Amino acid sequence: MGKSENDPLGVLGAVGDISPVYSLPPRGKKELRNETRYMASWRAAVSVEGKDFHYGRIRDISLHGTAILSGLNFKEGTGVTLNIHMPILTATCASKVLIVRGITSYAVHDVDHQCFRVGITFTEFEPAEGRTFLEERLTNHHAKVADYVCRRSTD
Repeated sequence: MGKSENDPLGVLGAVGDISPVYSLPPRGKKELRNETRYMASWRAAVSVEGKDFHYGRIRDISLHGTAILSGLNFKEGTGVTLNIHMPILTATCASKVLIVRGITSYAVHDVDHQCFRVGITFTEFEPAEGRTFLEERLTNHHAKVADYVCRRSTD
């Protein structure tokens, strides 16, 4: 069995750092995002309407939402709570867990990763200072790259 069969979400050997990118919406969906999204490979646990957690990886993130890779196909409009495990930049200690409530905006099958890519719009950070922490992390530690577009392999 090859590495991709053992690791469909790209968890093994994933880099914890992020880099900025403008990404495209799923086919047939209008682009509603107005801010830079940052590519990330952070672990995420998603609780659907307060029930059991489902695990995946952040694909990209901004201050208003994220796209995650998951084995579960979420229904559009589903209320979720995300536990985002953000690696600490300066030490080799446990990651910071950012808790965010949100609503799913889309779910599409991602052929490249053999799972679903789920868009989630953030509605509330717990505590509210979590948004400030995320903003500081994205804006102060990573340069914006305005001309870069994340292209799908089918384009």
